[in-house]
Amino acid sequence: METTQPNETKKVQTLHDQIEATLRDRLDDQWDEVLSGWEGGAPSQKKAVRAYVSGLRNRIVRSLMEIDTIEELERGVAIQYIEVKCHWTMLNTRIQNQTASDGMADNNLIYRATCVSLIIEGLEPLLSQERVDRLTNMLAEPLD
Repeated sequence: METTQPNETKKVQTLHDQIEATLRDRLDDQWDEVLSGWEGGAPSQKKAVRAYVSGLRNRIVRSLMEIDTIEELERGVAIQYIEVKCHWTMLNTRIQNQTASDGMADNNLIYRATCVSLIIEGLEPLLSQERVDRLTNMLAEPLD
């Protein structure tokens, strides 16, 4: 049992490092790029979107960093993926409904959804492609 514990700790640390790299600096740079392209967006609107997605990301990272077994950490990444994917889907549903009723959607929603999608893109490489496909298919199933 002692021989597997250091290996387990190393795997957890490696995954923690990947989470930090993917969901911290790289994501911040991507958000900066997206929000800088928002023509007509007031600085206060951009700041609000940034605070919104940063809060979401920070909560995800904090909860994943508290997990210290590889099995639970991998499960936690999958759960966070599902949560954020559902959140993104709901934002997109709101965008579609606004577009259908008003002919256009609120830019705040569009930029929130875009930035949330970057969190999803950051989480996907932390999961196997098979798991991403299974989770995506599960979320696409109609609810009866």
